[in-house]
Amino acid sequence: MFNRQRLILCGTGALTQELGLYFRQAGRAFHAAGRIADCPGPVRRAHTLVLPGIEATPGVFDQLVEICRRRPRRRPPLRVILVDEGGDAGDEPALPADARLLVERFGIERNAARVLLTRWPLHLGADPLFGQVIHVLVAGDAPPADTLRLQALRVAHYSDRPSVLTSLAADPDACRRLFETAYPQAGRFSRLRFRHIDDPGLDGIPPVTAAFVSTDPPEAGLELARQLCRRLADEQRVSPPVLLEVGRAEPVGGVGDWDGQLIPFSHRRLVLCPEVLLDGRGDELARVIHGHYRDTTAAQGRDPAVEPAGRSWAGLSSSYRDANRHQADHLWAKLAITDCLAVPEDLVESFAFAPVEVERLAMIEHGRWAADRYLDGWTYAPERDNARKHHPQLIPYAALSGPMKDLDRFAVRLAPRLLARSGLGLVRMLIVAVEESAGDNSGPGGQRAVVDGVLRRLAQRHPDRGLVIASTLADPASRLVARRALDGFAASLFVLCPRPISETLAAQPHAAARAELLALLARARRRIALPGAGEHERWLAQRAEILLGFGAWASSPGDAPVPIPKRVWIDPTRGVDWSFEY
Repeated sequence: MFNRQRLILCGTGALTQELGLYFRQAGRAFHAAGRIADCPGPVRRAHTLVLPGIEATPGVFDQLVEICRRRPRRRPPLRVILVDEGGDAGDEPALPADARLLVERFGIERNAARVLLTRWPLHLGADPLFGQVIHVLVAGDAPPADTLRLQALRVAHYSDRPSVLTSLAADPDACRRLFETAYPQAGRFSRLRFRHIDDPGLDGIPPVTAAFVSTDPPEAGLELARQLCRRLADEQRVSPPVLLEVGRAEPVGGVGDWDGQLIPFSHRRLVLCPEVLLDGRGDELARVIHGHYRDTTAAQGRDPAVEPAGRSWAGLSSSYRDANRHQADHLWAKLAITDCLAVPEDLVESFAFAPVEVERLAMIEHGRWAADRYLDGWTYAPERDNARKHHPQLIPYAALSGPMKDLDRFAVRLAPRLLARSGLGLVRMLIVAVEESAGDNSGPGGQRAVVDGVLRRLAQRHPDRGLVIASTLADPASRLVARRALDGFAASLFVLCPRPISETLAAQPHAAARAELLALLARARRRIALPGAGEHERWLAQRAEILLGFGAWASSPGDAPVPIPKRVWIDPTRGVDWSFEY
């Protein structure tokens, strides 16, 4: 916790006032100053100075350098956070070698995109292991739309198939020109679409798996988001999460008022809170990756502090911090495409990816690395030239030499160790799919006890697996299983959507059932669209390890609705029937 003498907020503009509001709401005490020259004493004693970029004139840094030269030697260098509105963090200002300042830039939009796609990852609305392509739709051009497009391109690497990025704008041609001028090589690894905001052109393309709406003013976005939900349901038969920028509005209502799709957010509230701005929440794994690099450098007999990329995190430039962040941000995609879950480390003995997984992930990691280089303006050349941003490894993974492939393989194999340094371990998922039940099999307490018994037996049989319930949630029995698994067995939930969520909600017999479905949907790790004929059954056959059903058991295992080797059936007259033994 900062005290008034350790945290200073300097400035007089609207951004300074906004920061002060968020600091007070979070209970962070701070010293407010209009100008650096007005508070040399507090600056000498401070730990952190937050300075909106508009206030950061060259003369300000001259003043800070002089003040900090008189700073007591026992105090660490003053941390200065330059808060900028835009998405490009830019370079830190050039300072004298003896300046006792550590300056870092904090781009509001850029950090908001990272926070958004960490909290609501792109695989929230898809199952890449089922062959589904990530399709991100960004509607509107108000902040943080531009940085969302960029961050999506950085992390949407789940297979060797290119992701799809659709941008909806009032002037799509102008939007295309601006984006392609800034990132001319983005089309090398992603399919880019620019459409009018009233004509998304959804025919003949992969279903949208995630959508973001950000308009100016924000109030105009609500109706646009609702129209988009209707069009996606009508034309693609899908209901992906639609995140809606609401600006300063405060959403009201309860889960019963929700439509199951719209998720309101304020990108400024997400990142200007002290936990993100001051404490670095969201950078934990990036710091671990950087720490491992420094340890490896030292183990090789080199002093990491003398290398630009090896300095401590506090003294690291934004470009090197971002490289660690980009690697960290994609780790969660790697877990999604290996059916792995991160859990507290004390629940895991050991973990290693299988060789086939290492090779697949190495290919994807190389694609992620290459995309990051392309977005930063690098191009292929036989000889590396940092000044010209030329790199010989900007080639397909299959064309890499063995040692170069080994670098990607090493990065993949390192992931469990990096997570362990963060206090996390990996477990593989145990996907238990729940068949839809035609009748009301929820039962009172007795049925709950039977469900708990089944879940308990599964957990005891697979102590090294992470339980995942896959269900449409359309009927009381499947909701009962999901609720008991989430509340009592630390399970995760995949919501299967063979039809739009709006239709599943409309089919509920009463408001309580609808509210229960929505409450579970809000807790889901994934919502997987399965709109085609037979897609639901195909997903169950390919992705589920165990099928759990309710009602009369089939006359023979071959008569079961889906050909899954392991099945558990809860029969109201015969009890629990297991098709396999432990």
